[in-house]
Amino acid sequence: MTPWDEIAPLVTDDLRAVAAAAYEFGLRATPTVVVPTAFAAFLGIDVPRVAVPLICGATNDVNVRAFHDDDGWVLSGDAGAVSWGNVAATLLVAAHIEPPASPRIPLGLFVIDAEQHGVIRTPRTSIGSRSMSAVHLAGVRVGDDARFDDGSRATWSAVVAALDKATVVAAAELAGIARGALRAAVAYATGREQFGAPIATYQALAHRLADMAIDTEAAALAVEEAVDAPTPQNAAHTKIIANEAAHRVTAGLHQINGGVGFYADQSPAPYYARALALRVEMGDSAVHRLRLAAEMA
Repeated sequence: MTPWDEIAPLVTDDLRAVAAAAYEFGLRATPTVVVPTAFAAFLGIDVPRVAVPLICGATNDVNVRAFHDDDGWVLSGDAGAVSWGNVAATLLVAAHIEPPASPRIPLGLFVIDAEQHGVIRTPRTSIGSRSMSAVHLAGVRVGDDARFDDGSRATWSAVVAALDKATVVAAAELAGIARGALRAAVAYATGREQFGAPIATYQALAHRLADMAIDTEAAALAVEEAVDAPTPQNAAHTKIIANEAAHRVTAGLHQINGGVGFYADQSPAPYYARALALRVEMGDSAVHRLRLAAEMA
C-alpha cells in the first residue's frame, strides 16, 4: 500500500474534514502526503500519487518557465524540493508562462507525469520528510492539455485559492504537532522527579510549559479561523502562527526532556523534525509575511 492509498479515505474537497485529519497526523508526528493530495482534491484533479513542489499562494520562488509553441508546452527549470517526489507518479508544477498571456497572471499550473522524459529527480536527505527529491525539468514537452488552469477546467485564481486551502491544511498539521509535543512534555515533566519532586513543579519549567500551552492554543485557534474563511490573508496569518508555535513547542519539548530528548527513539526528535519539514511546506514564515505586507500595501 502506498502513502496515498493510506490517506485516500480521509482526503476530500472538504477543508474542515481534511484539516481535522491533518491535525490527527500531527498529533502522532506522522509524515504523510495529506498536503499535496488535499491540494489536488481542492482543484478536482484526480491523478495517481501526486506531489507538489514546496510552494504557496505567493509562488515567490517559482523557477520553472513554460514556453508555448505549435506542439504544446516546453518546461525548463528547477521545480525545487518535492516531498515524496522520489515515489510520486504525478507532479503539479507552477511555471512562468512565456510570453505571458496577461501581466497580472504570469503563472500556470501543469500536470506532469513524473516519468516523463526530461524530468530529473535527485534524491535528497531531509529531516522530517520522506522520499524527498530535488526536481529539475530539462525541456519537458507536454501537450496543451497538461496546463490545468486553461480557463475551462480552472483559472489561476482557483489554483491560488486551492494553494491557500492546502496552506491551512499544513498549518493544521503543525497545530497537531504542537499539541502532541505539549502532551509529551507534560507527561515527561510530571513523571520525571528531581530532588524529590516532579520537575513540572519547578517554576522555570512550569513557566515554559505555560508558554508552550499558549502557543498550542494560538495555533489551534488560528487554524479554526482559517478553516471557516480560507482567505489569502487568513492562510498566510495561520501558517505564520502555526510555523512559529510548532517550532517553539517542539524545541521546548527537547529542553524539558534534557539530554534524553536527543535520542532518536524518544518523542522529541520526530516532533521537532516534522515541524521543521512542514515549516517550509506551502511557504515559510518569511514568505507569508511578505504576502501580508503586500496585501496591506
